[in-house]
Amino acid sequence: MIHVERIGKALLEAIEEHAWESQAVLNPASIREGDEVHLLYRAVEGNNYSTIGYARFDRHGNLLERRPEPVIHREMDQEKKGCEDPRITYMDDRYFIFYTAYDNVNCRVALASTRDFISFEKHGIVGPDVWDKDAMIFPEKINGKIIFIHRIEPNIQFAVFEDMEHLLDPGEHYWPAHLAKLDNYTVMRPLFEWETTKIGGGPPPIKTEEGWIFIYHGVDRDFVYRAGVALLDLDDPFRVVARLPYPILEPVLSYELIGDVNNVVFPEGTARFDDDLFIYYGAADKVIGWGKISVSELLDELNKYRI
Repeated sequence: MIHVERIGKALLEAIEEHAWESQAVLNPASIREGDEVHLLYRAVEGNNYSTIGYARFDRHGNLLERRPEPVIHREMDQEKKGCEDPRITYMDDRYFIFYTAYDNVNCRVALASTRDFISFEKHGIVGPDVWDKDAMIFPEKINGKIIFIHRIEPNIQFAVFEDMEHLLDPGEHYWPAHLAKLDNYTVMRPLFEWETTKIGGGPPPIKTEEGWIFIYHGVDRDFVYRAGVALLDLDDPFRVVARLPYPILEPVLSYELIGDVNNVVFPEGTARFDDDLFIYYGAADKVIGWGKISVSELLDELNKYRI
């Protein structure tokens, strides 16, 4: 068995003096640029109102920068309660940030982008007009297409687009047709006891010679959140070629067991340096943790559970 190795104490905690992130920081997106890692994280204030903050680290986890104000604010009606749980993908000279827009009734997928993590542009709601979360895209086109990952409970679905313009404006019939045949677009379903209630995507997939490493979260009957991993075919990621039957990350440390929501680890970001894959995750909906795993060892383990 293989598991994520924790690296010291929590990576990031709330700052009480900053009202917008005074209650909790959690569920971080991350992406590597050179020897540094950009982190976008959900920040909570007051009665569970959320915005998205920014921090920057070196590869050793040393904090290089942390903005005193959020970088993505609540602006649209659909996000009046929160901008939550971002994922980052770099494509076409731009960082695309998918996040959850929450209006206190429904969750929908929203999109923003940036070229420099200084100025951010919002592109509005993408995806179907139903309760939908855990969205992102693959970090490159596959067979000339963009593949969009999302989660309509309890399963994980993929959708295919010609380009980003098509994703932003798919036409009025695209999503109704997708929903009408949702089983055809469902790639993963809960299989094991530790994920029996629901599963959802974690960080964007990581490309390797053997396939796409896809880290996801699973929730059991006691609402304990853990993280598992599957391997997707390089050319046809709708095909799961391997899947570990056990989680690689589960709540063990005190800040993962006790927080605003107990017993939660929720990965949304990674950064690969050589064979080390660093994983950034929300812990008990209160702080941000991080750990690492060997890519080669993970692939070796996945190969034992090929489908």
